[in-house]
Amino acid sequence: MIILADSGSTKCNWLLVEGDRIRRIQSRGINAALQSAETIGAILDESFPERIDAVSLHFYGAGCGERYPHQSAQLRELLKQRFGTGRIEIESDLTGAARALAGNRPGIVCILGTGSNSCCYDGRRIVANTPPLGWILGDEGSGAHLGRLLVGNLLKGIYGKELLQRFYEEERLDYDTLIRRVYREPMGNRFLASFTRFIARHPEHTELTELVRGAFRSFVERNLRNYPSDLGVSALGGVAFHFEEPLREVLAEYGYRTGKITETPDEGLIQYHLWNRSK
Repeated sequence: MIILADSGSTKCNWLLVEGDRIRRIQSRGINAALQSAETIGAILDESFPERIDAVSLHFYGAGCGERYPHQSAQLRELLKQRFGTGRIEIESDLTGAARALAGNRPGIVCILGTGSNSCCYDGRRIVANTPPLGWILGDEGSGAHLGRLLVGNLLKGIYGKELLQRFYEEERLDYDTLIRRVYREPMGNRFLASFTRFIARHPEHTELTELVRGAFRSFVERNLRNYPSDLGVSALGGVAFHFEEPLREVLAEYGYRTGKITETPDEGLIQYHLWNRSK
């Protein structure tokens, strides 16, 4: 059995792969850089009450990898206590995206979900990474970015009263609640990212389609320009998947070849690890 885990701060998707059988388990998110050993241990206990033996375990997550050596080492020890395998690999979620999308081939790899990230991948490792900087300073093209642009334009009257009223009604919000949720409550980025569903529901409003294209242009100009332009671009995440058409259009505007676009890394990671295990 091979165990694959793809984790963000909100949820962690586990794949238990044994031959043609794939068992999927979803747990609370594990962020090794933000959570204590006790918290991570509790998540593992509730998700895997019994010890599971495996040939190898590959964990891809936020707060993991080369930038977080101490946190990754701590997570490895916690995983060893619950899984019977001597081979445990801890890598960043961006490495997981690169392996899922590009496999053993070079390319530019992007994550476009609640936040955004990107890298240049040589087929074995990440060789360049433009810092994403989070939803206040960066995360261009992400759900949080799209939501921030949408709310700002609606409240400033740029999109007109009719669309603002429709937004209030569909999202069951008002001005005061919006401001409070963004500025005074935690996870304002996730709150803003939730409004990508409103954008997706109303393709008849050309200004919303152009908002998405504009966000993707900003993502390309502020992130991808640092990488070789002759490499193909692949993308992972809910925003990339649900707005695939405008993403492909914008990448073509800048002369990029578009590769794989998918919502989750699951199938790509399974193929990557089974292929490399058989070699």
